[in-house]
Amino acid sequence: MSYFKTFSRPQQFFIIFFMLATFATLVSLRHFSVAVLWGIGVTLMAFTPPTKAFFKELWKVLKHPGFILLEIFLAWSFITSFWSLNPSQTFRASLSFGATLLLFAVLVTHLRSWSKDLFTFFMRTLPPLILLSSVVLFLQTLGLGTLKTLSGYSWSTLKPNVTLLLTLTIPVIAYLHLTYKKKFLPLILLGVLFFLSYKIDYLAGLLGIIIASVAAGLSYRYSRFIPMVLAYFSAFICLILPLFFHLIIPTLDISAIWNMPFLSSFAHRLYIWEFITTNIWEKPFLGWGATTSRGFPTQNLLVADAQNIFPSHPHNHIMQVWLEMGAVGAVILAALHFFAFRAIAKLESPLATAWALFFAIVNFVILSLSHSIWHKWWITWLGAMTILFIIIIQRHKKSAL
Repeated sequence: MSYFKTFSRPQQFFIIFFMLATFATLVSLRHFSVAVLWGIGVTLMAFTPPTKAFFKELWKVLKHPGFILLEIFLAWSFITSFWSLNPSQTFRASLSFGATLLLFAVLVTHLRSWSKDLFTFFMRTLPPLILLSSVVLFLQTLGLGTLKTLSGYSWSTLKPNVTLLLTLTIPVIAYLHLTYKKKFLPLILLGVLFFLSYKIDYLAGLLGIIIASVAAGLSYRYSRFIPMVLAYFSAFICLILPLFFHLIIPTLDISAIWNMPFLSSFAHRLYIWEFITTNIWEKPFLGWGATTSRGFPTQNLLVADAQNIFPSHPHNHIMQVWLEMGAVGAVILAALHFFAFRAIAKLESPLATAWALFFAIVNFVILSLSHSIWHKWWITWLGAMTILFIIIIQRHKKSAL
């Protein structure tokens, strides 16, 4: 506690607020993640008055190639509102995404300015928080009802909550391994997340951890080759995925897959992607407008269990971009994928490369099987955790010099 008192009041507030709000977010209130991170951004701006140096650093962040690609993506989403099925929805979502990008830039600038002691203290508070959240989530799987259902909701959010926990846990275990060379605690935390994913039949989480583990192991041995292969491969997939689905899905017996154990949700995704592919070809270059997946006309088409063939989003970020923003959006997305994996390939430490690739692939798989790119709770959290991971890698690089 005496160590905690050495920090300024804004820093103390940031840590306490983040811990309490993050715990609530992880165990039940997934949409609270937006309020948590926006609250942190406002707190930092209000209690740490921006200086000329701050705005200079903020401008550097906004000029970073990765941010420029996101800004181009944002600009195109605004443009698609002119022909969108729901122009006001597209415009509002684009405006929200723009504000979120600014929040990310503010978080990057502030986290870079933190002292080593403050950052170390902050990171050390996260493992107990993760373990406590894991225990609470596990208790909710025992048939007693989740915090959501006990509060009167007709549905639970265990899978999204595990997604948030997984996305937070990876930067933390990477930090422990890179900074302190600890292996036992990171393995325990990762094992807990794998067990939780298995317990709730979270296919995206399980596949993400398995595929990322293989890729990270290979990248530790071939630290530049594997990320560069994935850079070209992921960019290529962004460009040809609708054509691939157009050729492959009609050859599959989706109804048979539906009846296989644990694969009904994947079969539903195949129905969704088949439906989306047909609609992509109607507007292949410009798309139907950003965010138009929500409320997209389906002519009341149903799947095997009488569910709507197309829920609120395509459950695949590449197909969603193709449907909503066309080939132009897909090219921007391909550039983002290529830039991200190439940046990983440029890391000098094989261990840092392995962890960065692990983080990237887990989230790539989740984006490919779950959650919309316009889900504010998900994109805000993913962006913030990506920033945290980048700061961890940068500090590890400096300490290695």
